[in-house]
Order: sequence, then structure tokens, then C-alpha cells
Amino acid sequence: MAWHLSSISALGFAAVGVHAALVAVGWRHRESRCGTEIAALHVLVGLSALAYAIQIGFGSVAMQRRWWQVTFALSTGVPILWLVVVVQYVSRSQWLTVRRAALLALEPLAVLIATATNPMHHLVWTVPSGPTVVDSTVQVAFGPLYYLHVVFAYTAVAIGMGLILLVGVRMSLLYWKQVAVLTVAPLPPFLSHVAFLLGMSPIPGVDLTSFTFAITGVLVVLGLYHFDLLERVPVARRRAFEAMGDGLVVLDSDRVVVEVDDTARRVLDPPPDPGDHVSDVFPEHAFEDLKGTTVTDGRSRAYDIRLSELSDERGDEVGYALALRDVTGRHRYEQRLEVANRILRHNLRNDMNVVRGYADIVASGTVEDAERAAESILSRTDDLLTVSDKARKVSELEDTHSETPTVHDVTEIVASAVRRAERGYPDVEFAFDGDAHARAALTDANSIGTATEELIELLVTESDSEGLRVRVSVEREATADSEPSIAVRFASSGDGIPEVERRALDAGSETPLQHAEGLGLWLAYWCVIENGGELRFADGSGGSAGDRDAPVDGDSPGDGVDSPAEGTAATDLRTIVTLRFSEPDE
Repeated sequence: MAWHLSSISALGFAAVGVHAALVAVGWRHRESRCGTEIAALHVLVGLSALAYAIQIGFGSVAMQRRWWQVTFALSTGVPILWLVVVVQYVSRSQWLTVRRAALLALEPLAVLIATATNPMHHLVWTVPSGPTVVDSTVQVAFGPLYYLHVVFAYTAVAIGMGLILLVGVRMSLLYWKQVAVLTVAPLPPFLSHVAFLLGMSPIPGVDLTSFTFAITGVLVVLGLYHFDLLERVPVARRRAFEAMGDGLVVLDSDRVVVEVDDTARRVLDPPPDPGDHVSDVFPEHAFEDLKGTTVTDGRSRAYDIRLSELSDERGDEVGYALALRDVTGRHRYEQRLEVANRILRHNLRNDMNVVRGYADIVASGTVEDAERAAESILSRTDDLLTVSDKARKVSELEDTHSETPTVHDVTEIVASAVRRAERGYPDVEFAFDGDAHARAALTDANSIGTATEELIELLVTESDSEGLRVRVSVEREATADSEPSIAVRFASSGDGIPEVERRALDAGSETPLQHAEGLGLWLAYWCVIENGGELRFADGSGGSAGDRDAPVDGDSPGDGVDSPAEGTAATDLRTIVTLRFSEPDE
């Protein structure tokens, strides 16, 4: 009888189309683990489905028997290929030696030979006499070799599922999606074949195994390529976490982000998300140059990037790990050393040149000139001693950023520093107000007093002290888009902080062409950031600011602290600097 397209044949051709698509997917990932094996597996199953779809279209026993023989011959190698895919997935390719592969191949080869010679011995199947084409399919009686092959195939499937489950147990629940999908994947064809042998197929007499294997293929591809490239090789994920620093970004072999932890998401700007290409995360750096790059987060913490290639036990490249190592202590120490060194050399050279010039005047000038020169020499040496004293304080700063913060009363710390300033600068009119007992989480509370004194000194010494007013306030702040914080504001009626000081701080370092006059502002900045705080200028032009602080315009004084002296006008004071610290969690 001639061939005709039946509904079952159409279903088979649809399955062949799915297998062809899966072959293309496997081939596209041929450079990756399991890609080639998946393509080979679906080539074999797709050809078997094609042969079976063609078989069902014939109405004669002879043609169906001939095509059934082709269908069965093609399917004999499927269990072994499935086992190879699983072995590659669990990174046990070294187990599949040439000798073992040859031994495993003996079974399908023997069944293939038995299939070709079946008319001579009928050990694989026989065609009963009588009407043998029922519901478009030939009816055959299976022989002992067929059932032995079924046992071998079921064993291979069971071993594969066991290996996948073993990986899931050993690697905890990190891979539960992949393990679940790959464990369930072989069930549709397995159950279809069992139903066929028991005479319970949804379509009577039709073996849907090669058709339902398309479902297996889709599940396998989802497990390997949709749920994260690296998770298809558990050893790669394990090694990524072994290489993890304080933050981690995991990339696949195409340099696409597949996983990012909370630290890396906080540090990097813009925060990376799965699916982003590495060039979107680091637009200003070539991928090859990322190793050794230092990035800084919004809290002035520095992180070195370590770039590691991820490979499996076979040596195949499966991705990359970008580990962020916290080097804040080293970074701040190097910054302090560089700044102090440049300022000391700059001031020492300039001041000593001036002192030498005045010394020449003392040696050869009139008595009146000598007296004026001596006064200038004393002033310059006092400046050098002041810078030297601040350099000592810089050298004594401790790296406390990684210590557990404790709660301190910022109001009392700042108030004490203001009282000391009042005694040191009697010609300056000071005012202090704010919230009583404003508490913050600090790692070095004493350094907050140092920062307050240094900022007050800058505001006083850079302005004419006659009629100068300085106001310091401590306030609790809580906005809808930020965490509760304690703000310490410094306002002055004088000239404020020189622009050159602010530019140097904004640049983050001293350069040969850009020098601060002293270490006071730097010292205050380092004291603040060691406590996890921020130093901001009112006009956003320096420090780590980036936003504006409103001027202090007659805020209501808090309870329990000194209020501005009577007659002091707050409206002519402008906020110069604001310090912010985190309030402790309740």
C-alpha cells in the first residue's frame, strides 16, 4: 500500500522538528560542556522519530517491518549517549575512559547486529501471522534480546538519574533547579516506553518513546542553558565561591553576568544584574584590564578586583569570577602617606626658603629689619610645627573601618570640642545647638572630636577673627529615601574653607600642581570616613559630597544644649561643612 500522512505521522514529524531545533542549540553551544553530546543525542533520536513517523504512514506489513527495523536500530545507542551527557554534566569525564566507552558500546553494537540478522534467528522480534497492522502500526512480538536491551537501557537511565541526584545532595540546594529539571527530563520517554510494553499507550499500539523524547530534550536544554550557564557544571560554581573575596560577580564564557552577591551590587555603579554584559558594568575599562583595578563605593571603601578564569576538572573554560577584595585599610594608608608626604615636602621646601631669606635679612639688615624678619621666622616655624603635629596625628590614625561600631553620644562629643575651641579662640563668637543625646554608631569616637576641632580651626584661621561667628549644630535627620542619620553642621560668617583645600580633597590626592596648605581638612576627612561617615560641602564642590546642604537659618535649639548667644543673628551664617553618621539600629 502507498504511503499516506496520518495524524500520528504528523505528530512524529513535529517531534522531528523539535529534535532538529535541539540539535541546533547543542551545536551552537558546542564549545561548552555537553553541547556536542546533546547535539549527537538528538540527531540519533530525531532520526529514530523520523523513521517511525515514516513507518506509520505505510499500510503494508513488509514496509512497516522494514522501517521498524530502522527505527529500532537507530534507538539502540540512545541510552549510552544519555549516560555520556550526564557524565559530562557531573564533571566525571575522566571516568569514561576509552576502554570503558568501548565496553559500553559493545551492548548497542551487539543489538544492532542482532537487529540486522533478526530474520535468521528472530531473537529480537517476530511478526505474528494474521492481521498484523492494527490502527496503522505493525504488531510485533518481542524476543529475549529486545528485553535484555530494555533492561540495559533502563539501567543506564537509572544510573544517569542517580548521578544527577548525587550532585544535588553533595552540592546542597544551590543547584536544585538544575538537578530537578535534569532528573525529571528522562521520565517522559521512560514512562511512554513502559506504557507501550504494558499495552497502555495513550495511542493503542503506538510507541511514543522517540516522540516524547523531545520533551526530555527541551527540559535538558532549559536546565543547561536557561537556568544559568555555570550551574550546569557544579564544580565551576564551587570554585567560584572558593575564589570569592568580599564581593563576587560570576560571568559565563560570553562575559555575561549570571550571578552577583549583595556586596558587589552595593559597591559597583551601576549595580550589575544577571543578564548584563560586563562592558555595561565597567564601561570605562577593557575586560582584560579589570584585574588589579580599584573601585570605591559610596562609603569610601576601596576594593581591588581580582579576575579569575573558571574551569572544570577537564580544564574547559566555563566562565569568570570577578572577586572584590576589601583593601580599604591599605588604600587609606597609602592615601594618608602620599598626602602627608607631598604636603610636608611642599610646605617644608617653601617655608625653609622663606626662613632662609629672612635669615639673610637678620644677618645683613638693620635692627628694625632683623626684628621684623625674626617675627616672620617665628611665624613660619610655628606653621611647620603645626603641620608636623598634624602629621603625627595622621600617623596615629587607626584602621577601624572593619571593626564593629558601638553607640556614642555625638552631641556630647561635638559639644566638648566646641567648648575647647571657645577657650582656644576667645575672640570668636561660638554657638552650639541641636538635638540632645543624638547617638551614632562609631568605630572610633575620639576621632570625631579631632575632626570637629580641625574643621573649627580651619574656619577660624582662614578668616578674620574680629567679629567672626561660628555655629555648630547636631541634628537627627530622616528622609523618605535614606536611612536615619546624625548631621553635624558647621556654619560661619567668615570666608570658609579655601577653594584649594576643597579641590585637593575632591580629587582624592595631592598632585604636584594642586596642593592643600595643610593637613587639617584631610585629617578631619579621614577621621570621619573611618567612622563610616561622610564629609560634605554646602555647595557640593568638594569632599565626597555630591549634593547640597541647606544653609542654617535660625533652627530651633534642642533641649539640654547651649543655644546661640543672645543677639547672635543666624541668618548671616552660611553652612560650610556637614558631617553625617549612621544612627544605630533600634
